[in-house]
Amino acid sequence: ILVHPELMSAYDYPKALEQNKEIPQWQLFGLDINQVGYQGQVLPILVASYILAKLELSLRKFMPTALDNLVTPLVSIFVTAFLTFLFVGPITRTLGYWLSDGLTWLYEFGGAIGGLIFGLLYAPLVLTGMHHSFIAIETQLIADSASTGGSFIFPIATMSNIAQGAAALAAFCVIKQNKKLKGVASASGISALLGITEPALFGVNLKLKYPFIGAIVGSGVAAAYVSFFKVKAVALGTAGLPGFISINGLNAGWLHYFIGMLIAFSVTFIITVLLSFRKTYRQQN
Repeated sequence: ILVHPELMSAYDYPKALEQNKEIPQWQLFGLDINQVGYQGQVLPILVASYILAKLELSLRKFMPTALDNLVTPLVSIFVTAFLTFLFVGPITRTLGYWLSDGLTWLYEFGGAIGGLIFGLLYAPLVLTGMHHSFIAIETQLIADSASTGGSFIFPIATMSNIAQGAAALAAFCVIKQNKKLKGVASASGISALLGITEPALFGVNLKLKYPFIGAIVGSGVAAAYVSFFKVKAVALGTAGLPGFISINGLNAGWLHYFIGMLIAFSVTFIITVLLSFRKTYRQQN
């Protein structure tokens, strides 16, 4: 329901707000409810799923057996969808926007320290889907590149993606027994270096935990570096190895971008391998 094709896409919603376009709405019970989907977002889904589960369990306690299979799922989904579009979705989306604004402030006033914190938080934000709320900010930063210099978010996203790829490849090197996971690590690690991190993030790094920790640290260090040298993007593109074409080449922007990726890869790889040794030692003792 939350990603129904008849709804305005969550990716188009920030752009529509920026351009003051009319948002389609439902008029129900005197309420105006935006017809906007939640593509690419996890937090609204998690909250809605929790409400759905609790509501269904509550209904089953007093629903007659003859009506349970038909009425309980229907009522549960209807009520949950209504509450989600009315309250849950807008609130969690707003929280994402507040987070985005906070990170923007952190970068502008924190410099390298702000970049470090942003880099540490980027992968966890990807897990919640909140990173999609950065699209509106990036679009505005790039549109005003004459005064802003471009988007600072893109280079930091790249550092995070490279770190996730390095963590998966490090896991590939240290995994000995699980050949299936080893194969996933190698393929997903390469795709993460090219900008597609979900296979590495969910298929390897989170599953093993220590690569995810290594990736967060490597991302933070590299993000601090590119933030210190004010590396910015003047166009949207693939946040990975091919992303250099989107980077502002002035003031050695390309050079610092590549150095940042090297830092992200090397720091993450080393920390992931060291953490794997620590995990093996603890298991043996």
